[in-house]
Amino acid sequence: MLRLAGQDTISWPYRRRRAALEELFVEHGLTAPWALCPSTTDPDTAREWLSWTAVGLEGLVFKRLDDPYRPAVRGWQKHKVRETTEAIVGAVTGTLAAPRSLLLGRYDTGERLQYTGRTTSLPQTDSSALASLLAPAGDEHPWTGWTFRPPRIRV
Repeated sequence: MLRLAGQDTISWPYRRRRAALEELFVEHGLTAPWALCPSTTDPDTAREWLSWTAVGLEGLVFKRLDDPYRPAVRGWQKHKVRETTEAIVGAVTGTLAAPRSLLLGRYDTGERLQYTGRTTSLPQTDSSALASLLAPAGDEHPWTGWTFRPPRIRV
């Protein structure tokens, strides 16, 4: 919270801003679509939260309780449970108009686009929005002529 009842709260320490925000939620009975992210100073609780990756938790953000808000300053620390990275959509299964999955690649040190993996099956309800972002590959595409097959599982 950076302003409260017309008062600038930027210089307040995080602890005070957070308490004022929690109070605001209680006073006004705020519910969905408003949501107050959970907060704790208890290490055991934070460790428990880190085990919630199955429900989509990517990690935790740590803020110093005595720090004021500093615009354009990265004063928070993040602990991610999952590693994320950027990839390029190099191809699709299905068609460009109705992609079933995306084949992903990354450039190696020799600037060659290397296949790195694929997405899970895409919901067909979302494919039209995605299709508008896709374009056919030209003849110069590094994967032209390649065939992608699912891995064989040997028992």
